[in-house]
Amino acid sequence: MSTTNLRIIEELRFFVLQVSQDKELTSLFSLTPRGFTRNRKLGFLRTVLLIGKLCKKTLSVELESFFEEMGSLKNCSVSAFCQQRKKLNPLFYRVWNQVLCTSFYALAGSRIKTWQGYKLIAVDGSNVSLIDTPSISKHFGGQRNQHDSFIQGKSLYAHDVLNNLVIHAQIAPYSVGELVMAYNWVNGIKPDMLTIYDRNFCNYKMMALLSWQETERKFVIRAREKWKPIANFIKSGKESEVIAIYPSPNAIEGLYECGYKITAKTPLKVRLVRVELPNSVEVIATNLWNENLRPTDFKSLYFKRWGIETNISHQKNILRLESFSGLSQLAVEQEFYATIFMANLHAVITHEAQKTLDNEPKKRKHRMKVNGNKSHGKLREAFISLFTRDNLVEILMTLHNLFIRDPLPQRPNRSYQRVVKNKQTKSKHKTCNNYKPA
Repeated sequence: MSTTNLRIIEELRFFVLQVSQDKELTSLFSLTPRGFTRNRKLGFLRTVLLIGKLCKKTLSVELESFFEEMGSLKNCSVSAFCQQRKKLNPLFYRVWNQVLCTSFYALAGSRIKTWQGYKLIAVDGSNVSLIDTPSISKHFGGQRNQHDSFIQGKSLYAHDVLNNLVIHAQIAPYSVGELVMAYNWVNGIKPDMLTIYDRNFCNYKMMALLSWQETERKFVIRAREKWKPIANFIKSGKESEVIAIYPSPNAIEGLYECGYKITAKTPLKVRLVRVELPNSVEVIATNLWNENLRPTDFKSLYFKRWGIETNISHQKNILRLESFSGLSQLAVEQEFYATIFMANLHAVITHEAQKTLDNEPKKRKHRMKVNGNKSHGKLREAFISLFTRDNLVEILMTLHNLFIRDPLPQRPNRSYQRVVKNKQTKSKHKTCNNYKPA
């Protein structure tokens, strides 16, 4: 068992205990002036842990199980839990997740994976299917037509693909859009990060915001082939070229709102790289000027972006992100950020188990990996114990031994044809108001 994991969990425990025991700190994460000031069965710590555990069964069953784990003979009603959760600011889980990420980068040392000294941060958005209630519908909105309505939120993720950590996440109304959220997060990008985007983010404003920081923020963006400068580059047949692109009226207006005054003749230097695929040509737009980087290097670099797709898939399909236990905007936000925290905690704890599997004698045909579905389930079972019991070393060792059992093979070079779905049917799970599995 890694001492790094132990120290990270200890810091997470220290943070949540400090907040729960200090009235001033508790008030920072309370939505009501006197929230969590009275001695109740569900105080601040218990409310945080119960929501953080991710309640996916009917709440009465979850509450009985939770109080048994806490060693308490006294249960509380579903109504009492709903009243207590109204006091908890979702900001707590965002800050708790930052504590986790900061601890990992500070303590992991050689465990931190980078690409030529950069953390590889994939940025992408996703739709989150929500329950159709007046509160949620009013805040988040969604898509409507003459036949039906689909209540959805828009989310943005910044995912460290090499270390499998979501370093930033946000959920917002559907009308906000992932581009707007990505623009707003540019100032959160550090100089040691290389951000990777798909072609939806390929525009003058995005590249200008990244390039015109005090220290240039490096990026790799898949270019839109129909954009005139990109189409001309493809026709030229060149492998790599540095060109100047110019802003559209929308880009001029958008950058002016961000504090940049430019004209239609303000150039932006961008490097284009041609990537040959079996049946098509892709173009990468970047400000990595190193000419020693070949097109094949950019192909493999951009391919690493797939890690964010896998992470979002795990959240939706394994952690059941879109199955919310509450029917309000607040419940959605609490569980969205709690899911991010749980996914990151899983990534940190399973890292050592994966290292154990990698170091096993090579007796198998394929490289083995930790079973994500099983390990998420085991972590969820041990979640309360991690933050309440004293035998932390024993708990982590037990989890490690469980994680290395029944691993799955990683079969290389497998690919599947992408099935393009109608936007209204992208979600695999549409939660109804009476969705309460026992």
